[in-house]
Amino acid sequence: MFKRIFTAVFLIINLSVSAQNDTVQTGIVISDWLIAGPYTVSLPAFFSNEKSGLTELLNFDQVDIPKVNPSENTELKLNSSQMSEWKIFSNISGELKFSLKDSLSASIYYCAIFVDAKRWLKGTIDISSCGLFKVYLNGEEILSKTTSSINENGNCDKDKSSKEIKLERGKHIIIIKAIADISIGNEWTVAADFRIKSPFTPDDIIFATLVPNYTSIFNLLDDPKIGNISISPDGELAAVTVSQIKFGTDQRESWIDIYKTKDGSLFWSLKGGMNPSDIKWGPKGKTFSYTSSSKEETSLWISDFETGNTFLLLDRIKDFGSYNWSPAGDFIIYSVTEKPKEDKTGLKRFLDINDRWPYARNRGYLYKVSLSDRSKQRLTAGSETTTLQSISSDGKTAIISITGYDLTQHTYIYTEIYFLNLETLEVTLIEKLFRASSAQFSPDNEKILILGSPAVFGNAGINVPNGMTPNEFDTQAYIYDIKTRNVEAITREFNPSITSAVWHKKDSNIYFLTVDKTLRRLYKYDVKKKNFALMNLNVEVISGIDFSNENLSIVYKGSGAIEPERFYFAELRNQKSLLLFDPYKNESDPLKTGDVKKWTFINIDGVEIDGLVYYPVDFDSSQKYPCIVYYYGGTTPAEQFFEGRYPRNVWTSNGYFVYVLQPSGATGYGQQFSAYHVNDWGNRTAEEVIQGTKLFLADHPYIDKDRVGCIGASYGGFLTMNILTKTDMFRTGISHAGISSISSYWGEGFWGWQYNSVSAANSFPWNRRDIYVDQSPLYNADKITSPLLLLHGAADTNVPRGESWQMYTALKMLGREVEYVEVADLDHHIMEYNKRKLWTKTIIAWFDAKLKDQPEWWNDLYPAK
Repeated sequence: MFKRIFTAVFLIINLSVSAQNDTVQTGIVISDWLIAGPYTVSLPAFFSNEKSGLTELLNFDQVDIPKVNPSENTELKLNSSQMSEWKIFSNISGELKFSLKDSLSASIYYCAIFVDAKRWLKGTIDISSCGLFKVYLNGEEILSKTTSSINENGNCDKDKSSKEIKLERGKHIIIIKAIADISIGNEWTVAADFRIKSPFTPDDIIFATLVPNYTSIFNLLDDPKIGNISISPDGELAAVTVSQIKFGTDQRESWIDIYKTKDGSLFWSLKGGMNPSDIKWGPKGKTFSYTSSSKEETSLWISDFETGNTFLLLDRIKDFGSYNWSPAGDFIIYSVTEKPKEDKTGLKRFLDINDRWPYARNRGYLYKVSLSDRSKQRLTAGSETTTLQSISSDGKTAIISITGYDLTQHTYIYTEIYFLNLETLEVTLIEKLFRASSAQFSPDNEKILILGSPAVFGNAGINVPNGMTPNEFDTQAYIYDIKTRNVEAITREFNPSITSAVWHKKDSNIYFLTVDKTLRRLYKYDVKKKNFALMNLNVEVISGIDFSNENLSIVYKGSGAIEPERFYFAELRNQKSLLLFDPYKNESDPLKTGDVKKWTFINIDGVEIDGLVYYPVDFDSSQKYPCIVYYYGGTTPAEQFFEGRYPRNVWTSNGYFVYVLQPSGATGYGQQFSAYHVNDWGNRTAEEVIQGTKLFLADHPYIDKDRVGCIGASYGGFLTMNILTKTDMFRTGISHAGISSISSYWGEGFWGWQYNSVSAANSFPWNRRDIYVDQSPLYNADKITSPLLLLHGAADTNVPRGESWQMYTALKMLGREVEYVEVADLDHHIMEYNKRKLWTKTIIAWFDAKLKDQPEWWNDLYPAK
């Protein structure tokens, strides 16, 4: 065995900068480094020679590079026996030197520094070393050198390797893994520089051992995500599914974590590639269930912590739907979808206007499986889908529903609610209701809690002035007496809109999860006193909740305007919360956000219009900032959650003010406010956006009123186009999946006619030309003068992509500045990981080009052909 010394080093390199056109110029020398090591490792057995051993060492990742996130005095673990703390080292020359000593093993160092890009930029990184190395940018390999370089005199020959890189605004990390052997001398160095050209300057980039972690799309997509949640009957254990993207792919892996609610400690985990989901605790004991899926087949598992047993209850059920435990825990009711035989003729006769849906002829049916002997029973069949709504406390009766369509009624959608005797399978019709969404037994089985529209029981739930039509999307709650058939509209005077409800057997009160203006909050309805009380859970937007059966404890997940989504436990009696899981927890590198403040105005009718202002990160009142105005404008408010497809905190991290307003017509503000949506289609809402933006700009002098853009999606995309036909105050606009012609959306969108049954109640293209034509942006395209970016999923069925194509064609013919970017294969929501990243970057790059006069990023993403 030859005696050789090998040193492997991870470096984050500081750079020299080019600032004048094609002239290379040293601009930045990195003097501080974070270094951990050395770690001693052995070369792999049977390597053919010293050089091949070095290459093998170079190619093997001793640590998970994408997860390396160094900070001073924290540990970096190589393996169970070797760990080292990160330490700061300084060298004013920017070159690190390592001494080589005789050894039969190799030594590894990890060195790091962070990059803070103040804007999108590109440049060339140069690495000089006579040893082997690999270079990683944000965890991805971008450059490598696989052989040592020694000149003819046997001395180290520091040749240079180069790679052009592109940096988006925010935090980055460049890592170099380098290897050298004794043949290059007793000392070994690595140096690097970074060259840029105009318009980029040294002020655009900073290198440091600590850089703020500005919120980016990578934070929102790459960090773990909370899935469904469940709490044990006694409230002692809380289960959550967690998922995380597999680095560099579109795939997610998931697992189950179970926590003790007493102290928040982790009790149990289920990992290992099963990708479990849909966890639910049984109603008694410490038994819980979960599903695992492969292709179109789903298996249902039961685990019991008291016995330690786990068994397979349902094995590989094709097209499995959902499932629910019986109140006694002795059986489970589940649903399965049956699909029609494939028609290979290539011709199709449409049976009704819903038959355009590819799944319109699918039917869902209910089944029952016993936990004692695993026997199964089919509960429903027929020509219509049946849905389980609730099971009586004695387990003998279920409430089931069938949904259909009646085009003679302007609300169209009806629900037939039945009792199903689970012993005889006899059914009894309870009610046929239009726009009902759910039904559940009261704890004593004498009443039913029904959620539905304000008009689901005629005038009983309507609370709007004469002459106004209620917004059928503003969900209300009703208590229905089974014997007398009397109905009590319990939320008629309650402004928040109902999202879901639980009629709890412990105290016989009802707990409502609500859309409460821009918040999503929990209220208790005291059935005897007939009043509402807010449950203060210290979360602005509750995105999921589960109740224990045996006491008044809950688990929930939620976020806020600048607070990421987290998983909590709480006792409802004292409303004290315990944090169980924080996917963003990283004490050495917390997410940095700007301030968020409430800002409202009074519209021309004297109605207060709600809004939030998101301040740029590192806001300086002496500066002038560009601004993005965001809205939805449809039937729901733009809730102030942290994440979402239109991430305000990512925009503020890119140097923008963001003004989010809630035009009238949204639910959560009372029935009169939501009723403004009906038959408006952009008249009132557009004027409110324009009026509100003018008042907002006048009240915020640090915003450059000449650098304001607007953006919305779906109805909000329609609103963008509509607004730009009415004003040129916006320097640019972005419409994602926007509606350009109300009539074509009504007729072609999968749910267009259903949506218009509410937003254009009793109004049709043949009787309301003033809505379908005059208020359609397409018919006013000649009034648009501001540059417009259109975005659309190529497979969008909600708002067909033709809505963007029509506007794109019109503006092109008019000679106006317009761009159209289509996302291949995706529907209304852009959710696929890599395409979503690029789509999000496209939005920011467009705003950078139009509001910051920085077109380089946009031109790089979409170069002129």
